[in-house]
Amino acid sequence: MNRSIRSRGIIVRALARLVSGAIAGAAVSAVYQTYGARRDRRRFPPPGRMIDIGGRRIHLWTAGTGSPTVVIVPGLGEPGVNWAALLPELAAESSVVLYDRAGLGWSDPSPWAGTALGAARDLRRALDEAGIAPPYVLVGHSAGGHIVRLFAAERPDAVAAVVLVDSSHPEQIRLLHRTRTEIALEMLRSRLTPLGLRRLAFEAGWSGRARREAAARRLPSELLPTRIAFDLSDRQRRAELREAAAAITVTPVQIRRRAPHLDAIPLTVISASPDEPPETDTKAAAAQRRFYSVWVPLQADLVRLSSNAEHVVAEHAGHHIHRDRPELVVRAILGHVRRARIETRAR
Repeated sequence: MNRSIRSRGIIVRALARLVSGAIAGAAVSAVYQTYGARRDRRRFPPPGRMIDIGGRRIHLWTAGTGSPTVVIVPGLGEPGVNWAALLPELAAESSVVLYDRAGLGWSDPSPWAGTALGAARDLRRALDEAGIAPPYVLVGHSAGGHIVRLFAAERPDAVAAVVLVDSSHPEQIRLLHRTRTEIALEMLRSRLTPLGLRRLAFEAGWSGRARREAAARRLPSELLPTRIAFDLSDRQRRAELREAAAAITVTPVQIRRRAPHLDAIPLTVISASPDEPPETDTKAAAAQRRFYSVWVPLQADLVRLSSNAEHVVAEHAGHHIHRDRPELVVRAILGHVRRARIETRAR
Protein backbone atom coordinates (compact mmCIF):
# COMPACT_ATOMS: atom_id res chain seq x y z
CA MET A 1 0.00 0.00 0.00
CA ASN A 2 2.74 2.44 1.00
CA ARG A 3 4.67 1.50 -2.10
CA SER A 4 1.59 2.25 -4.28
CA ILE A 5 1.12 5.63 -2.59
CA ARG A 6 4.81 6.44 -3.07
CA SER A 7 4.58 5.47 -6.76
CA ARG A 8 1.56 7.71 -7.30
CA GLY A 9 3.37 10.53 -5.52
CA ILE A 10 6.38 10.14 -7.81
CA ILE A 11 4.11 10.22 -10.89
CA VAL A 12 2.24 13.29 -9.64
CA ARG A 13 5.48 15.14 -8.92
CA ALA A 14 6.89 14.19 -12.33
CA LEU A 15 3.72 15.43 -14.06
CA ALA A 16 3.82 18.63 -12.02
CA ARG A 17 7.41 19.23 -13.11
CA LEU A 18 6.48 18.62 -16.73
CA VAL A 19 3.57 21.05 -16.53
CA SER A 20 5.73 23.64 -14.76
CA GLY A 21 8.43 23.21 -17.39
CA ALA A 22 5.91 23.63 -20.21
CA ILE A 23 4.50 26.79 -18.61
CA ALA A 24 7.98 28.19 -18.05
CA GLY A 25 8.97 27.35 -21.63
CA ALA A 26 5.84 29.05 -22.98
CA ALA A 27 6.56 32.14 -20.87
CA VAL A 28 10.17 32.32 -22.06
CA SER A 29 9.01 31.84 -25.66
CA ALA A 30 6.43 34.63 -25.38
CA VAL A 31 8.86 37.10 -23.79
CA TYR A 32 11.63 36.38 -26.29
CA GLN A 33 9.19 36.59 -29.19
CA THR A 34 7.89 39.99 -28.06
CA TYR A 35 11.43 41.31 -27.72
CA GLY A 36 12.51 39.88 -31.09
CA ALA A 37 9.47 41.17 -32.98
CA ARG A 38 10.00 44.72 -31.67
CA ARG A 39 13.66 44.59 -32.60
CA ASP A 40 12.82 43.35 -36.12
CA ARG A 41 10.42 46.24 -36.70
CA ARG A 42 13.28 48.65 -35.95
CA ARG A 43 15.81 46.72 -38.05
CA PHE A 44 13.61 46.36 -41.14
CA PRO A 45 11.63 49.53 -41.85
CA PRO A 46 9.14 49.43 -44.75
CA PRO A 47 10.75 50.08 -48.16
CA GLY A 48 7.49 51.40 -49.62
CA ARG A 49 4.60 53.63 -48.65
CA MET A 50 2.37 53.11 -45.61
CA ILE A 51 -1.10 54.13 -46.76
CA ASP A 52 -3.82 54.90 -44.21
CA ILE A 53 -7.10 53.34 -45.30
CA GLY A 54 -9.09 54.37 -42.24
CA GLY A 55 -7.42 53.60 -38.93
CA ARG A 56 -4.90 51.10 -40.25
CA ARG A 57 -2.14 51.18 -42.82
CA ILE A 58 -1.44 49.12 -45.92
CA HIS A 59 2.09 48.83 -47.25
CA LEU A 60 2.54 49.37 -50.99
CA TRP A 61 6.08 48.83 -52.25
CA THR A 62 6.27 51.01 -55.35
CA ALA A 63 8.92 51.31 -58.04
CA GLY A 64 9.26 52.70 -61.55
CA THR A 65 7.19 55.23 -63.45
CA GLY A 66 4.64 55.16 -66.22
CA SER A 67 1.23 53.76 -67.00
CA PRO A 68 -0.38 51.26 -66.76
CA THR A 69 0.68 50.35 -63.23
CA VAL A 70 1.51 46.71 -62.59
CA VAL A 71 -0.08 45.59 -59.29
CA ILE A 72 1.22 42.28 -57.91
CA VAL A 73 -0.82 40.28 -55.40
CA PRO A 74 1.17 37.36 -53.90
CA GLY A 75 -0.21 33.97 -52.88
CA LEU A 76 -1.70 32.72 -49.63
CA GLY A 77 0.07 34.16 -46.58
CA GLU A 78 2.85 35.68 -48.69
CA PRO A 79 4.14 39.27 -48.37
CA GLY A 80 5.06 41.37 -51.38
CA VAL A 81 8.78 40.94 -50.69
CA ASN A 82 8.51 37.44 -52.20
CA TRP A 83 8.24 39.12 -55.62
CA ALA A 84 11.03 41.64 -55.07
CA ALA A 85 13.39 39.86 -57.50
CA LEU A 86 11.10 40.84 -60.40
CA LEU A 87 10.89 44.52 -59.44
CA PRO A 88 13.95 45.88 -61.31
CA GLU A 89 13.02 44.47 -64.71
CA LEU A 90 9.35 45.44 -64.42
CA ALA A 91 10.10 48.91 -63.01
CA ALA A 92 12.41 49.62 -65.94
CA GLU A 93 9.31 49.85 -68.16
CA SER A 94 6.43 50.96 -65.94
CA SER A 95 5.15 51.63 -62.44
CA VAL A 96 4.97 48.57 -60.19
CA VAL A 97 3.24 47.97 -56.86
CA LEU A 98 3.86 45.01 -54.54
CA TYR A 99 0.86 44.65 -52.22
CA ASP A 100 1.15 43.55 -48.58
CA ARG A 101 -2.26 42.41 -47.38
CA ALA A 102 -3.41 43.16 -43.82
CA GLY A 103 -1.02 41.60 -41.29
CA LEU A 104 1.45 40.47 -43.95
CA GLY A 105 4.79 42.11 -44.60
CA TRP A 106 4.70 45.64 -43.26
CA SER A 107 0.92 46.15 -43.36
CA ASP A 108 -1.02 46.65 -40.15
CA PRO A 109 -3.10 43.68 -39.01
CA SER A 110 -6.88 43.69 -39.07
CA PRO A 111 -9.25 41.47 -37.05
CA TRP A 112 -11.48 41.23 -40.13
CA ALA A 113 -8.73 40.31 -42.58
CA GLY A 114 -8.39 37.01 -44.41
CA THR A 115 -11.03 36.90 -47.13
CA ALA A 116 -10.23 37.62 -50.76
CA LEU A 117 -13.00 40.21 -50.94
CA GLY A 118 -11.62 42.11 -47.94
CA ALA A 119 -8.14 42.06 -49.49
CA ALA A 120 -9.47 43.31 -52.85
CA ARG A 121 -11.26 46.21 -51.18
CA ASP A 122 -8.22 47.08 -49.05
CA LEU A 123 -6.17 47.19 -52.24
CA ARG A 124 -8.67 49.44 -53.97
CA ARG A 125 -8.72 51.88 -51.04
CA ALA A 126 -4.92 51.86 -50.71
CA LEU A 127 -4.39 52.60 -54.42
CA ASP A 128 -6.96 55.40 -54.30
CA GLU A 129 -5.49 56.94 -51.13
CA ALA A 130 -1.97 56.69 -52.55
CA GLY A 131 -3.02 58.49 -55.72
CA ILE A 132 -1.98 55.55 -57.92
CA ALA A 133 -4.37 55.98 -60.81
CA PRO A 134 -5.65 53.32 -63.19
CA PRO A 135 -5.35 51.58 -65.52
CA TYR A 136 -3.81 48.58 -63.74
CA VAL A 137 -2.29 45.34 -64.97
CA LEU A 138 -3.27 43.00 -62.15
CA VAL A 139 -1.02 40.02 -61.39
CA GLY A 140 -2.29 37.36 -58.99
CA HIS A 141 -0.31 34.32 -57.90
CA SER A 142 -2.08 31.29 -56.40
CA ALA A 143 -4.70 32.58 -53.91
CA GLY A 144 -3.82 36.10 -55.08
CA GLY A 145 -5.68 35.16 -58.26
CA HIS A 146 -8.95 35.27 -56.31
CA ILE A 147 -8.16 38.79 -55.13
CA VAL A 148 -7.40 40.21 -58.57
CA ARG A 149 -10.56 38.58 -59.96
CA LEU A 150 -12.67 40.27 -57.31
CA PHE A 151 -10.89 43.59 -57.86
CA ALA A 152 -11.49 43.35 -61.62
CA ALA A 153 -15.15 42.39 -61.11
CA GLU A 154 -15.75 45.47 -58.92
CA ARG A 155 -13.70 47.91 -61.05
CA PRO A 156 -13.51 46.52 -64.60
CA ASP A 157 -13.04 50.03 -66.05
CA ALA A 158 -9.81 50.39 -64.03
CA VAL A 159 -8.21 47.16 -65.28
CA ALA A 160 -6.09 47.03 -68.43
CA ALA A 161 -5.28 43.32 -68.12
CA VAL A 162 -5.07 40.38 -65.71
CA VAL A 163 -2.26 37.84 -65.36
CA LEU A 164 -3.06 34.73 -63.30
CA VAL A 165 0.07 32.87 -62.20
CA ASP A 166 -0.87 29.26 -61.35
CA SER A 167 -3.94 30.78 -59.79
CA SER A 168 -6.29 29.16 -57.33
CA HIS A 169 -9.72 28.11 -58.61
CA PRO A 170 -12.91 28.32 -56.52
CA GLU A 171 -13.67 24.64 -57.16
CA GLN A 172 -10.29 23.27 -56.09
CA ILE A 173 -11.29 22.79 -52.44
CA ARG A 174 -14.25 20.67 -53.54
CA LEU A 175 -12.43 18.67 -56.21
CA LEU A 176 -9.06 18.18 -54.49
CA HIS A 177 -10.59 16.16 -51.69
CA ARG A 178 -7.68 16.26 -49.25
CA THR A 179 -6.91 19.96 -49.66
CA ARG A 180 -9.22 21.15 -46.87
CA THR A 181 -7.83 18.56 -44.44
CA GLU A 182 -4.21 19.31 -45.36
CA ILE A 183 -4.70 23.05 -44.89
CA ALA A 184 -6.45 22.49 -41.54
CA LEU A 185 -3.60 20.25 -40.32
CA GLU A 186 -0.99 22.76 -41.45
CA MET A 187 -2.88 25.51 -39.60
CA LEU A 188 -2.85 23.38 -36.45
CA ARG A 189 0.88 22.62 -36.73
CA SER A 190 1.62 26.29 -37.29
CA ARG A 191 -0.50 27.37 -34.33
CA LEU A 192 1.24 24.92 -31.99
CA THR A 193 4.75 26.02 -32.97
CA PRO A 194 6.22 28.31 -30.26
CA LEU A 195 7.72 31.07 -32.39
CA GLY A 196 9.85 32.46 -29.55
CA LEU A 197 11.67 29.16 -29.14
CA ARG A 198 12.05 28.82 -32.89
CA ARG A 199 13.46 32.35 -33.01
CA LEU A 200 15.88 31.54 -30.17
CA ALA A 201 17.03 28.36 -31.93
CA PHE A 202 17.72 30.31 -35.13
CA GLU A 203 19.48 33.25 -33.50
CA ALA A 204 21.59 30.98 -31.29
CA GLY A 205 22.68 29.01 -34.36
CA TRP A 206 21.00 25.77 -33.25
CA SER A 207 18.67 25.58 -36.27
CA GLY A 208 19.08 26.65 -39.89
CA ARG A 209 15.46 25.99 -40.83
CA ALA A 210 14.41 29.66 -41.05
CA ARG A 211 17.35 30.51 -43.32
CA ARG A 212 16.73 27.48 -45.57
CA GLU A 213 13.06 28.39 -45.98
CA ALA A 214 13.89 32.01 -46.77
CA ALA A 215 16.61 31.00 -49.26
CA ALA A 216 14.17 28.68 -51.05
CA ARG A 217 12.16 31.76 -52.07
CA ARG A 218 15.12 32.92 -54.21
CA LEU A 219 15.06 36.50 -53.03
CA PRO A 220 17.87 39.00 -53.52
CA SER A 221 20.44 38.18 -50.84
CA GLU A 222 20.03 41.53 -49.08
CA LEU A 223 16.35 40.71 -48.44
CA LEU A 224 16.90 37.30 -46.81
CA PRO A 225 17.10 38.73 -43.25
CA THR A 226 13.84 40.59 -43.85
CA ARG A 227 12.08 37.44 -45.05
CA ILE A 228 13.39 35.49 -42.05
CA ALA A 229 12.02 38.19 -39.75
CA PHE A 230 8.59 37.78 -41.35
CA ASP A 231 8.77 34.00 -40.98
CA LEU A 232 9.43 34.46 -37.27
CA SER A 233 6.65 37.03 -36.81
CA ASP A 234 3.57 36.17 -34.77
CA ARG A 235 1.65 38.90 -36.62
CA GLN A 236 2.53 37.29 -39.93
CA ARG A 237 1.49 33.88 -38.64
CA ARG A 238 -1.90 35.14 -37.44
CA ALA A 239 -2.55 36.67 -40.87
CA GLU A 240 -1.53 33.42 -42.59
CA LEU A 241 -3.92 31.43 -40.41
CA ARG A 242 -6.81 33.82 -41.13
CA GLU A 243 -6.17 33.60 -44.87
CA ALA A 244 -5.93 29.81 -44.76
CA ALA A 245 -9.21 29.57 -42.84
CA ALA A 246 -10.95 31.85 -45.33
CA ALA A 247 -9.50 29.91 -48.28
CA ILE A 248 -11.35 26.74 -47.28
CA THR A 249 -14.60 28.43 -46.23
CA VAL A 250 -15.63 31.93 -47.35
CA THR A 251 -13.41 32.91 -50.27
CA PRO A 252 -14.59 30.27 -52.83
CA VAL A 253 -18.19 31.38 -52.26
CA GLN A 254 -17.20 35.03 -52.78
CA ILE A 255 -15.55 34.20 -56.10
CA ARG A 256 -18.50 32.19 -57.42
CA ARG A 257 -20.98 34.93 -56.55
CA ARG A 258 -19.03 38.09 -57.33
CA ALA A 259 -16.45 37.25 -60.00
CA PRO A 260 -17.78 34.51 -62.27
CA HIS A 261 -16.16 36.06 -65.37
CA LEU A 262 -13.91 38.87 -66.60
CA ASP A 263 -15.90 39.67 -69.79
CA ALA A 264 -13.35 40.81 -72.41
CA ILE A 265 -10.56 42.02 -70.10
CA PRO A 266 -7.26 40.80 -71.60
CA LEU A 267 -6.17 37.76 -69.62
CA THR A 268 -3.08 35.56 -69.51
CA VAL A 269 -3.22 32.34 -67.50
CA ILE A 270 0.25 30.98 -66.72
CA SER A 271 0.16 27.43 -65.35
CA ALA A 272 2.80 25.18 -63.81
CA SER A 273 4.12 22.18 -65.67
CA PRO A 274 2.48 18.91 -64.55
CA ASP A 275 5.92 17.28 -64.39
CA GLU A 276 7.45 19.76 -61.92
CA PRO A 277 9.05 19.05 -59.63
CA PRO A 278 9.99 15.63 -61.03
CA GLU A 279 9.18 12.92 -58.51
CA THR A 280 11.19 9.70 -58.23
CA ASP A 281 9.35 8.25 -55.26
CA THR A 282 6.50 6.04 -56.49
CA LYS A 283 3.91 7.27 -53.97
CA ALA A 284 4.83 10.92 -54.47
CA ALA A 285 4.67 10.53 -58.25
CA ALA A 286 1.22 8.95 -58.02
CA ALA A 287 0.00 11.76 -55.73
CA GLN A 288 1.40 14.32 -58.17
CA ARG A 289 -0.47 12.69 -61.07
CA ARG A 290 -3.73 12.71 -59.09
CA PHE A 291 -3.25 16.36 -58.20
CA TYR A 292 -2.57 17.48 -61.76
CA SER A 293 -5.43 15.40 -63.14
CA VAL A 294 -7.62 17.93 -61.32
CA TRP A 295 -5.40 21.02 -61.46
CA VAL A 296 -4.82 21.02 -65.24
CA PRO A 297 -8.55 21.15 -66.13
CA LEU A 298 -9.07 23.86 -63.50
CA GLN A 299 -6.33 25.96 -65.09
CA ALA A 300 -7.94 25.46 -68.50
CA ASP A 301 -11.24 26.59 -67.02
CA LEU A 302 -9.64 29.86 -65.85
CA VAL A 303 -8.88 30.68 -69.48
CA ARG A 304 -12.65 30.76 -70.10
CA LEU A 305 -13.03 33.69 -67.71
CA SER A 306 -12.39 36.14 -70.56
CA SER A 307 -13.19 36.19 -74.24
CA ASN A 308 -9.73 37.70 -74.75
CA ALA A 309 -7.47 35.15 -73.09
CA GLU A 310 -4.33 33.13 -73.68
CA HIS A 311 -2.93 30.13 -71.81
CA VAL A 312 0.78 29.58 -71.22
CA VAL A 313 2.15 26.39 -69.63
CA ALA A 314 5.45 27.16 -67.93
CA GLU A 315 7.75 24.28 -68.78
CA HIS A 316 10.21 23.32 -66.03
CA ALA A 317 8.29 25.34 -63.44
CA GLY A 318 6.34 24.32 -60.37
CA HIS A 319 3.66 26.29 -58.52
CA HIS A 320 6.01 29.24 -57.85
CA ILE A 321 6.53 30.13 -61.49
CA HIS A 322 7.89 33.57 -60.61
CA ARG A 323 10.82 31.78 -58.94
CA ASP A 324 11.35 28.99 -61.46
CA ARG A 325 10.72 30.97 -64.67
CA PRO A 326 10.76 34.67 -63.76
CA GLU A 327 11.55 35.70 -67.34
CA LEU A 328 8.31 34.07 -68.52
CA VAL A 329 6.20 35.94 -65.97
CA VAL A 330 7.95 39.25 -66.72
CA ARG A 331 7.40 38.76 -70.46
CA ALA A 332 3.68 38.15 -70.01
CA ILE A 333 3.25 41.19 -67.74
CA LEU A 334 5.22 43.57 -69.94
CA GLY A 335 3.38 42.30 -73.00
CA HIS A 336 0.14 43.55 -71.49
CA VAL A 337 1.77 46.85 -70.46
CA ARG A 338 2.93 47.50 -74.02
CA ARG A 339 -0.39 46.51 -75.60
CA ALA A 340 -2.29 48.76 -73.18
CA ARG A 341 -0.09 51.71 -74.18
CA ILE A 342 -0.63 51.06 -77.88
CA GLU A 343 -4.38 50.93 -77.37
CA THR A 344 -4.31 54.15 -75.35
CA ARG A 345 -2.39 55.97 -78.09
CA ALA A 346 -4.79 54.65 -80.75
CA ARG A 347 -7.83 56.18 -79.03
